[in-house]
Amino acid sequence: MKPFQVLPKYIYPLCFFFLVFACGKGPSDPVSAGLDYSDSSCWFEGNRAPRDKKVDIFYVGPTCIWDYTDSSGRRQHHMDVFDPRQRGLVDPSVRLAESVLSDSCNFFSPYYRQISMDSWLSLDTAVIGKRFQLAYRDVADAFRYYLKHCNEGRPFILAGHSQGAKAVIELLKREMEPGIYRRLVAVYAIGFTVTPQEIDDYPYLRIAKDSMDVGVVIGFNSVTKREAVSPLFNGNVVCINPLNWKTDATPGVSYQGFTAAIDPVVHAIVVEGVDEEKYYIPSVEALLPKGNLHVAEFDLYRDNLRKNVLQRIHAFERRPNR
Repeated sequence: MKPFQVLPKYIYPLCFFFLVFACGKGPSDPVSAGLDYSDSSCWFEGNRAPRDKKVDIFYVGPTCIWDYTDSSGRRQHHMDVFDPRQRGLVDPSVRLAESVLSDSCNFFSPYYRQISMDSWLSLDTAVIGKRFQLAYRDVADAFRYYLKHCNEGRPFILAGHSQGAKAVIELLKREMEPGIYRRLVAVYAIGFTVTPQEIDDYPYLRIAKDSMDVGVVIGFNSVTKREAVSPLFNGNVVCINPLNWKTDATPGVSYQGFTAAIDPVVHAIVVEGVDEEKYYIPSVEALLPKGNLHVAEFDLYRDNLRKNVLQRIHAFERRPNR
C-alpha cells in the first residue's frame, strides 16, 4: 500500500483518492444486519456535539473510499464503518462540511456503508443503484434513530455532498410525512442530480427559487465549461447559484475573485476565474471530466453557504402558521 498523502483542504469533499487498495479476488457485496445507531461509534465524533442550538443539521458525507480487499480476500464495494483507516478518510470531508454548515445548528452525521468510487466510475446506473441500496438503508436507519432519539422536536436541515446528496434526496422522497416535513428548514443536496420525473413524482421534492424559501432543495454542480458536467448528471434540472441565489443566468461575483452563472442548457454553474488544473484528478476523469469543480464546491462557496443556512433558519422562524 502506498503511504497516505496530505492534500489541500479543497480536495477533502472527494477524499477517495487518499487511499489505494489492492484488488481482491472477485466482486462481492457485504450482506449483514443493519448498523445499530444507538451505538455512538456509528456517528461522527461519537455523536457528542453540543445540542445547545434551536435547529439541527443531519449531514451525509461524500464518497471517500475505493474498493478494497477484506480479511478473507474478498473484494468489497462498501465502506467498513468500523475500520479506523476508512473512518480517517471520511472524517476530513465531514469536518469541512461541519465548519461550513453548522455555525447555526447542532451537527449530526452518521457513518454509513457508502459505495466505493469504483462503483461510480463504472458509470453503470444499474450497478450503482443496486449497491446504493445498502448505503441508503444505513442512512435511513440513522435518520429514523436521529428523529426518535436526538431531534427532540427541533427544526432540522438535511444536507449532503455527492453520494451524501443522493442519500438526502432519497430521504426527502421516502421518509417525509407531514409531521416531519413541517420541521424541515431546507435540504442542501450539493453535487448531485434531480430529474423532472422525480419532481413530478415526489411532492416534497420542491426546488429552491431564492435565498429565503424553506422546505426546499438547494442543489448545484459547478464546472468551468459545459462539457465538464459529469455524464451521470445528464438530465439534471436543479440548480441555484450560491453567489446570488438566483436560478436564471444572472452572473454572481465571489469575494474570491471568480464569477459564476448558470448554464440553462445543462443546469450547472459555469465558473470563470479559477484554475481548472488545480482541481483536475486524472484517475476519475471518466466521472469528473477536466473542468469539473465537484471536489471544490464547499470551499468555493463557503461563506455563501454559511450565511444562507442562517438566512433560511430565520425565514423558517418567521413563516406564518408554524
